[in-house]
Amino acid sequence: MPSLRTHRIRAVTSSLVEGLAVGGLLAGREAPPWSRPRVLIATAAGALLVVDQLSVDLPRVLREARTLGTVAATPPEERRALVEAGVRAVAGGLALQLLDRPVRGRLARRGIRHPHRWFGAAAGLTQVAVVAPVYWRLAADRARREAELDAAIEAELQEIAAGH
Repeated sequence: MPSLRTHRIRAVTSSLVEGLAVGGLLAGREAPPWSRPRVLIATAAGALLVVDQLSVDLPRVLREARTLGTVAATPPEERRALVEAGVRAVAGGLALQLLDRPVRGRLARRGIRHPHRWFGAAAGLTQVAVVAPVYWRLAADRARREAELDAAIEAELQEIAAGH
C-alpha cells in the first residue's frame, strides 16, 4: 500500500496538473476560437486531467479488485473532500471570470504583451492554491484508510492461518 509520502506527492502533483490545465486553457484564449492552437491546448489539458485522475484511482481499484474481489464505493469523507475541492475550484473560476477582462485590459494598457498568458499563469497558480489544501488533507485520509485496510486484511489472514 502507498505510504503517506506517496499520497502527499500525488496530492501535490494533482494540484499542479490542475493548475497547469486551467492556466493553459486561459492562456490559450489568446488564439481565436476553434483555431488549431486553441483546440490542441484544450485537448492536451483534458488529456492531462484524465491521465492524472486515472493514475490516482486506477491503481486503487485494481488493487482492491485483486485483493478483495470487489471494489468498495468511494468513502463519504473522500466524496466530501472532492466536492469541497470542486466548490473551491468553481468559486475560484468565477472570481477569475469577474477579473478576466479588467485585468487583461489593465495589463494591455501597461504595454504588457500577451496578457492572456499572464492571466493564465495567475489562474493556474490560483487553481493550485485553491485545491492543494484539500488534496493534502485527502492524502492523509487515504493513507490512514489504506493502513486500516491493510491491518484488517492482515488480521483476517492470521485468523485463517490460526483456524487451520
